[in-house]
Amino acid sequence: MTLQEASRRFHLNLKTLQLFETSGLLKGNTTEAGKSDYKESDLQRASQLHFLMNAGMDLHTLKRFVSLYDAERNTSEEQVRILRKCRYQLLDEIHGKQQSLDRLDYLIYKIKNQKT
Repeated sequence: MTLQEASRRFHLNLKTLQLFETSGLLKGNTTEAGKSDYKESDLQRASQLHFLMNAGMDLHTLKRFVSLYDAERNTSEEQVRILRKCRYQLLDEIHGKQQSLDRLDYLIYKIKNQKT
């Protein structure tokens, strides 16, 4: 399957797939015509990588996580540490947005209850 086909099938942005390819995170087989061909498992992995990026993981950390995931030795503790760090960063963003939402709600309340 080509990147274009994968983009349509997995609903992933083509540029994101190309980023994964150029950064070495996504590797396909090269056909006789010199084009990359990807297996289903390669593209399921790309979907997981996309999810991690959307959760806030930067490319450098993503590469580190993948290298640990692919390692032959047990690296589960470090993988979990990386995922928890990403989780905490995401929670910080959520809490920041919640504070902004609370402030907006307070302003709405204040304006609605002003004496005219």
